[in-house]
Amino acid sequence: MAIHYSISSLLRESITEYLAVSEYCVGYRKDRDIWGSTGCFGYPAAVLLLAIADSIGSYVIGGDTRNHFKILNYKEYYNLNLTNEELKLVYEDHRCLLTHNAAMSLNVGLSVGEDKTEIVERKDGKLYLNLEPFLKISKIAVAKFFNDIDNIVNNSDQINKILNK
Repeated sequence: MAIHYSISSLLRESITEYLAVSEYCVGYRKDRDIWGSTGCFGYPAAVLLLAIADSIGSYVIGGDTRNHFKILNYKEYYNLNLTNEELKLVYEDHRCLLTHNAAMSLNVGLSVGEDKTEIVERKDGKLYLNLEPFLKISKIAVAKFFNDIDNIVNNSDQINKILNK
C-alpha cells in the first residue's frame, strides 16, 4: 500500500494486488484430509477476479454495476461472447452472492479448470466459472487496461463519482 495522488496510480497498485492474490488462490491446492475436498481457494479467487472485471468495466463502460460486466464480452478485454443470461448468472449468482453472502446459488459452480478450458461453461445443468483460464485472460485484460489507464480513467464517468466522495 502506498499514498497515491491519482486514481490511475492507485488502480495500478490495487488491481496488481488483486491479481497477485488471485494467482496465489488459484495455484493453491487443498489437501482432502484437511479440507474435506480438493481444489484451490476458489471462492476468494472468484471474488477477486470478478472484482477486477467489475473495476475495468466501471471505467471502460460505466453505468450501474451490472453494466460493468459487459466488459466480459468486449473483444479488447475478455472476449467471452456470453449470452445475456450467462452475463446475468455470472453477475448475480457468482459475483453478487459470493461478494455479499459468501455463497452462490446452486445453479452455478466454480472449477479450477485448465489452461485450455472455456472460462465459462455449462455442464451438468450448471454454469461453471473456470478459474485458471479466467486468471489467464484477466492478466491480459489488466495489461490492456494499464496500457491506456490514464486516458481511460480520466475520461470515465467513474472518476467523477470517486472524486466527488
